[in-house]
Amino acid sequence: MLMPCALVLTLPVLIAPSAVHAAPGDYKTYVACSNKASGKPSHECKLSQPKAAYFVSTKHDATYKVCVKFPGKKKRLCASAQDAPKGQKKIVTIATANTGTHKVAWYVGGTKVGGWNFKVTAG
Repeated sequence: MLMPCALVLTLPVLIAPSAVHAAPGDYKTYVACSNKASGKPSHECKLSQPKAAYFVSTKHDATYKVCVKFPGKKKRLCASAQDAPKGQKKIVTIATANTGTHKVAWYVGGTKVGGWNFKVTAG
């Protein structure tokens, strides 16, 4: 009888991203008033513009989570875990109908690796 060893062989690959030490300098994080890969970092967006959180893991493949604290809300809202292959820009759209300061944070392996505040203004 053959033993299913493929699962055992691939298991380290599946857990490797969370086992990597999360050093803040290993990641580039920002918010842009765009949802395109060419979006430029911004700290102020108009309500009518698209908004997105950008993440790049510069040194290794990673799994990250991004959270947003919306103005006037006590709890933050977090997206489910996202895979980020080394060097690939990942984008998570931020949908909001609120003006005011939004606080965004990125986490890898439970460690905060980035933070960004941006203001949404009318228009």
